[in-house]
Amino acid sequence: MSTTLITSASWYRVGAKYGMPESLGYDYAPLVGRFKFHTPSTGATSVSFASTKYDIYEGEYTPYDFGYRFLVTSESTGYESECGDERGILTVHAGDSLTGSVNIDLMPDRDYYLWIWPRVDAYHRMAPGTITVTVDGIYGTASTITASNGTFGSQIPVSLAVSTEGAVHDLRVSCAGRTETLLSRSAATSFVWTPDLTTYAALLPNAGSAQAVFTCETFFNGNSVGSTTASITVRFTQGDLPPTLAAGWARAAVYNVGTAAAGISVYVQGFSKAEVSFDSSKISCKYGASVAGFRIRCGGVTVNAAPYRTGVLTGNAEILCTVTDSRGQEASETLQITVQPYAEPRLTEVTVFRCDSTGNAADDGQYYSAKGKGLYSSLRGQNSMTLTAAHKKTDAADFGTETALQNDTALVIGTISADSSYLVRLTITDALGKTASVTVALATQHWAMKFRPGGMGVGFGKAPEHDNCIELPAGWVIRIGDTVVLGE
Repeated sequence: MSTTLITSASWYRVGAKYGMPESLGYDYAPLVGRFKFHTPSTGATSVSFASTKYDIYEGEYTPYDFGYRFLVTSESTGYESECGDERGILTVHAGDSLTGSVNIDLMPDRDYYLWIWPRVDAYHRMAPGTITVTVDGIYGTASTITASNGTFGSQIPVSLAVSTEGAVHDLRVSCAGRTETLLSRSAATSFVWTPDLTTYAALLPNAGSAQAVFTCETFFNGNSVGSTTASITVRFTQGDLPPTLAAGWARAAVYNVGTAAAGISVYVQGFSKAEVSFDSSKISCKYGASVAGFRIRCGGVTVNAAPYRTGVLTGNAEILCTVTDSRGQEASETLQITVQPYAEPRLTEVTVFRCDSTGNAADDGQYYSAKGKGLYSSLRGQNSMTLTAAHKKTDAADFGTETALQNDTALVIGTISADSSYLVRLTITDALGKTASVTVALATQHWAMKFRPGGMGVGFGKAPEHDNCIELPAGWVIRIGDTVVLGE
């Protein structure tokens, strides 16, 4: 590769004042040029310099040691004393051949500096002239790119680190199949790229980001010395292109399937779930995107796939419904759920006593009067209750048939024996199958003392109900003097 470093320069009288004694020796002209170059990373590391020149000079002596000096160093200063890490010096004399060269071994992949200046003696001067220097084997170095990840529609700074002085660049960026030219044969070392949001949205209907590849081609003295690339990721900012939602795109419905509230169409506290359905026809995605998925979130739990159901609702709730498009953009709406409060049924104001067939209280009655007031949750009129009574002898295993009662209304039930004690149970049951019960004891007919048939038992204050027993009513005690010896 041949690189022309300089094509013309003006030369002037240098050194001591014209006509001064020769004993002052040689002097050097001001520096004509300093040129930075970079050696190849592979291949030959020996370079040569050659010049073709002509001199215009004057004086009474024929010049001999006039000419041009070339010095290669690895330092950027120090040419006046020819110090530093010298790699070679070439003097081309005016009286010699018109060209001269020297081979210099250099380290690979390293920066060097080429210095050029004229040399004359104290009695002569160099008149204006020209020089052309062609350097073989010297390469410029491609500039490197620095850029960081960014977002569409925002500024993304790009900087170029220049390794070859005087280099210019072509800078391009390719993203989503589209190439933009940012710089053309420019010496600029920075640029701000703003990827247009709508342009790239149309090119990326199914992606939330894309790779952008910057390519910088470096030119030195008209020759390309190489290219470098840098890749970044450019993303759409969440909220830049969200889907547009029409009313009714997301709806919540009562889900009571498989629960005690299956026959009820309102949300019941502690039983119901909400099931959300989505209508894609009421969702408008932008710039070619499409619906990619839905999710709901309620009570800290997220559901990402159908069926979109909440957990069991324990009170009023909010359901955050979200649609995501193929670009990753989202839109959301919150649905408000009103839950009907629910409490299990209960009984109050329970009254049970022995009576005759007309409902009048009777110590020896063979019937009992039963009454209770049931309380239950209305659930907007969709709940209901039943109230029943059943009885059994105190020592029996099971209660008998349930008899329906009207709420808060007494009912006479019979017949029962005056000589037996009973347990009477009132039960309330609601439409969800939840129950509550109250049990009341019915004593036998009261007696001062009564014997069992055959004299095999005796009762004091009640009818005897067991053989071989002495029986007292519940709550009675036996005293000797002031001391209770049995009971309490």
